[in-house]
Amino acid sequence: MIPSSRTRLAILGTISEIHRQPISYDLDCLQRVVSDVSPDLLCAEITMDAWEHEDLSRVSLEVREALAPVVDSTDVVLIPISPSLECYSDFTPDSGWRRRLVRTLDRLLRWGQIQADSVQVVNGMWFETFCHTVCWCTEALWSAKDRAAWEKQNKEMVMNIVRAVQRDSGRRVLVAAQCQRVHRLLPLLRAHVDLLKLVDYQDL
Repeated sequence: MIPSSRTRLAILGTISEIHRQPISYDLDCLQRVVSDVSPDLLCAEITMDAWEHEDLSRVSLEVREALAPVVDSTDVVLIPISPSLECYSDFTPDSGWRRRLVRTLDRLLRWGQIQADSVQVVNGMWFETFCHTVCWCTEALWSAKDRAAWEKQNKEMVMNIVRAVQRDSGRRVLVAAQCQRVHRLLPLLRAHVDLLKLVDYQDL
């Protein structure tokens, strides 16, 4: 029997350096969304070590220039969920036709992010389908070792989210994750239906 007091959890997809582009979903918009949602817990792509030492030099643009400032100015509690500093682009093949094709797919994804423009569209069904398709094609071009490392990293991120939920159940949890991860995180989180209920960020 599923308890009625499950933690409500939403994923907010982010778009890396595209937030600097002249689009509606810029860094100011990201800050406003997180502030307006005002979750109890904000799970972010930063390691525990970097957060504890206040070292934001190698973290994503979103964390450094949008999420950390929101945490500093509100009662939102940030939960570091990244097991390592590796990000999506670190798995790009070193050379050859696979690297060229990955770069082409990356440009396609960037184009789609800019066309999406708004936070609602980036976190809507059309863009999620587009993003997940491009990312699936990109990951197919990685080495088996890199695909396994990417899968392991996302599984560890979900386990860190689950541990946070277990420690403080019944809270409203927002997971801010780069859009390339969303299609990986969602099915893993759905396996924990006994602990949490997935909702849209607007309904958190």
